[in-house]
Amino acid sequence: MMYKITVNINSNGKGSFALEIRNKTIGQIKVRLNDNELILLDTIVLVNRYLHLIGNLLLQEVVEYARMHELKIVTLSKFTQRQFSGNPALYADVWEKV
Repeated sequence: MMYKITVNINSNGKGSFALEIRNKTIGQIKVRLNDNELILLDTIVLVNRYLHLIGNLLLQEVVEYARMHELKIVTLSKFTQRQFSGNPALYADVWEKV
C-alpha cells in the first residue's frame, strides 16, 4: 500500500496529520499545538476495519514529530488514549498524562 502522511498545522496551532492514498485522505488525527504540547483531539478513519492500521501509522508519525520538536503529547482522542494506555513505556518520553 503506497501512502503519504502530511502534517498541516496553521499559524493558530490547529491542524492535522493526514494519511492519503491516491491523493485521497482516508484518515487523520486532528491536533492543536499549544506552546510545548501537541494535543490529539480526534482520530478519524474513513474505513472502520482499517482503524488500527491507519490509526497506528498516523500515531507513529505524530510521536516522531513530537520527539523531533521536543513536544509533550496530551491525548483526548479515544483511539490514541487506548494506544498510549496499552503501551505506556513506548510513549513515556512524550506522553503528558492529564
